[in-house]
Amino acid sequence: MILSLIGYVLIFLICQGEIALGQDFSLQKVDLQANPIRENIKSILNPHGFRILNEQGKPWCEIWVRQEIPSTQEPASPDAQYPSFHSGLLLGLMSFPADGSDYRGLPIKKGMYTMRYGVIPQDGNHVGASPIVDFVLLIPMNEDGHPPDANLPSKDLVELSRKASGTNHPTVINLAFPPDSLDKAILEKDHLKHWVLSLPLHQTSDMELLLSIIVYGQASS
Repeated sequence: MILSLIGYVLIFLICQGEIALGQDFSLQKVDLQANPIRENIKSILNPHGFRILNEQGKPWCEIWVRQEIPSTQEPASPDAQYPSFHSGLLLGLMSFPADGSDYRGLPIKKGMYTMRYGVIPQDGNHVGASPIVDFVLLIPMNEDGHPPDANLPSKDLVELSRKASGTNHPTVINLAFPPDSLDKAILEKDHLKHWVLSLPLHQTSDMELLLSIIVYGQASS
């Protein structure tokens, strides 16, 4: 069932506030302080996020990630491309200034959402659903009362994320394979014409972690 949830593949490729030139989609730096966010979440986020503009130059979404990501000794799946993340870990916030849609065309209502990490179950219903098992589920910020580092099973994440779409399906944003190296964030289009954002994150273990997310694109029919 989680396969039917799969949404946008967000790859965090951020250019330190510079707009990516020569491409249809672009990035702008955006200040977190202008948004009404609970203090227990705001205090752990990087104060500078990014606004993603579509080919018409209109805002598609805004993204903020945590200043530090805790490292776990319990990967959510042996197949995970991001073994430092546990199920339910808060990675950041994502905001839509207008109604949008996810990777399978499911609606995303205008508003602010938490992004919590999850993996696709490798059972008979979901094998082959995505190139990798890693994704984030969007949860309306006002509906997410869990601590940032909460360890949440898939069924709880799915139930919470259904409130993002207003349907029986959760809203899922797919992660992509992380790059081998990256010293700054960038935004680019992949071979499937998905827009992918990738950026380096700082872990509490004083190690750097690379994260990639598909911010725009739909699954092939």
